[in-house]
Amino acid sequence: MALVSLFRLRPEPGRLADHLAESAELVEHVRRLGYQAANWQALVGGDVGTTVTTITAVNSTDFAAGMQKSMADDKFQEFMARASTSGSATVVETSQFNDVDPNFQPNPDRPTGFIQATQWRPSPGHMADFMSNVTTAVGHISRLGGAPRVMASIFGAHPLTVLVSVGLTDFDAYGAYADAVAGDEQFQTFWAGALANPSAELIRSGLYLNLSN
Repeated sequence: MALVSLFRLRPEPGRLADHLAESAELVEHVRRLGYQAANWQALVGGDVGTTVTTITAVNSTDFAAGMQKSMADDKFQEFMARASTSGSATVVETSQFNDVDPNFQPNPDRPTGFIQATQWRPSPGHMADFMSNVTTAVGHISRLGGAPRVMASIFGAHPLTVLVSVGLTDFDAYGAYADAVAGDEQFQTFWAGALANPSAELIRSGLYLNLSN
């Protein structure tokens, strides 16, 4: 099981290039300290106009160790002092997620050019129904060529919600996957049934481009 920290920022007008340069430098520092990190640009959905940085730790103990490393690292602290006063972007969300599957571990070598993500708030008393639907959806996603990952929000903008992401290697893979989903009778039948008797509210959806592969 991994722990993912998410930082979403909105660039200030005229400062996108500065913000992207700072985000790229942040990822370099985090990777230097031994952690997975990536920058994402929202292409479609409610987060358009923002970028997201994700930092992955093995678990909460590893996350705490990473915080201590960063606090003791002079280069990282110099960067943070500089970035925090540059005014290139405003932080609009900080959240943390745990993998629902305790045995899931992300593959650091897997190329992920895109993520298609949906985030859901289960209806009161319907968590079991919703997770049953998620389990079914994961099977369809894998069958149709996507790489699914299911995470629970611990802290942040939408606590006690569930994020379902689909990893895809590149533009071509995304197009093939989207067409496969649209034309797959099994998936469409499942989806129609889930919508007919909803067990959760959709609170986020989007397509995100990896800027730091």
